[in-house]
Amino acid sequence: MFENSLSRRKFLKDAASATALSTLAPLMANRAYAADTITATEWGGSYVDGIKMIAAKQSDIQVNWQLYSGGAAAVLPKIKATWPKPGIDLLAGWDLVLQAVAREGWAEPVTVEKVPNLADIPSKLLIKDGAGNIINIPRSIVSISWFYREDNAPFVIAKIDDLLDPRLKGKICFPSPACNSNLQMVALALHRGGDERNMEPAWDFVKELARSGNIGRVATADTDITNSISSGETCISFQGGSYVIGLARDFKIKYLTKMDPESGFRTFLYQEAWCVLKGGSTDAAFKFANFAINAENNEEFNRNIAGIPANIKAKTSDEVKPMVFNSEEMDRYIHIPDWAYVSEQADAWMKRWEQEVVPLL
Repeated sequence: MFENSLSRRKFLKDAASATALSTLAPLMANRAYAADTITATEWGGSYVDGIKMIAAKQSDIQVNWQLYSGGAAAVLPKIKATWPKPGIDLLAGWDLVLQAVAREGWAEPVTVEKVPNLADIPSKLLIKDGAGNIINIPRSIVSISWFYREDNAPFVIAKIDDLLDPRLKGKICFPSPACNSNLQMVALALHRGGDERNMEPAWDFVKELARSGNIGRVATADTDITNSISSGETCISFQGGSYVIGLARDFKIKYLTKMDPESGFRTFLYQEAWCVLKGGSTDAAFKFANFAINAENNEEFNRNIAGIPANIKAKTSDEVKPMVFNSEEMDRYIHIPDWAYVSEQADAWMKRWEQEVVPLL
């Protein structure tokens, strides 16, 4: 779960300083080591592999990587329970997590002085807390949508009501509300006349889906989805584009991203970013984040995770083009939810899922 990557050069430098400082050396060395070390959260798979490659390109900051075992939102109650000493310096999250951090006042304010490469990040991606401080350091833009594996689907899936087709018995991998901020159910609500603030149509749909027997796997983490689809256990699901593009490298995947709105298949956009939490090694965390989002590194990281770079000077790879939308396509295919409202519903939606849907599965 953690990686120790202190360079030999840094080690020798510290060792030389320790010798010179004699009896004060142990304390001084420990302080120097701690100041150059941060703990950062990250998703597994290509995410942690990709960011470790970036981290290896510098030797000033040692990073202990703490991997999420489920959705990123699961870390929020852990931070709340341990605040003001959560043991995390650099928190990776997406809009729901970022809004919660802003609301709680946990983030150290971000400025261009602390993160110079922030100047190359679109201002519309920046999130502010109640005091007007920027709290996030964007690194990726990601679309999230329905998709299916064509070689494992029993028919061409063209509309969201096809999820109820008996030919999909056991073939749907449906994420629980703990994943994707429950946007999969927001999509169902939109199809039947609701939205994130009116979810009753979605609850009716998902209960009908549960009774049908078409849900073959309930996912509680992104790895559940990728494993289920890649193994052939199921053929259709709803997930962030970077994971789906990863699947498309090995399987024939149909992206349901730019479908006729009448089909019911809607796409959502979100950002992934870092927050530097208060009370820890903030200077080192800012320094590492700034290094990681420069144009070259941001491009490399997003190429590895199949994401869209947040840095406007970084290039976008060809394979993510199905997930890139121009202004006209944004109006036609994209729904941007009220993230602040969605972030407040996580507990209630999960409780209702467990009480009303799980017994039907």
